[in-house]
Amino acid sequence: MLAAGTASLKTVVVSRDGAKSVGDHLAEMSAWLAEHDIEPRELSMLHVLRLRVVFRGTFDAAGDADQFVARFG
Repeated sequence: MLAAGTASLKTVVVSRDGAKSVGDHLAEMSAWLAEHDIEPRELSMLHVLRLRVVFRGTFDAAGDADQFVARFG
């Protein structure tokens, strides 16, 4: 249990098909986040692995992170 005033962050990692550019993936994810009024604390590309682009997102709310993974994971 968290004490009052304590923040809880959730970081998730998702991989996407490498057929699109990193910029195209980020644009798609950013548009979806904006449509759902979700502002991640961080959203960045980590690396490319086996023709997949791997991204990391950090969110203030676990529910926001879960929605993001459900859409892009």
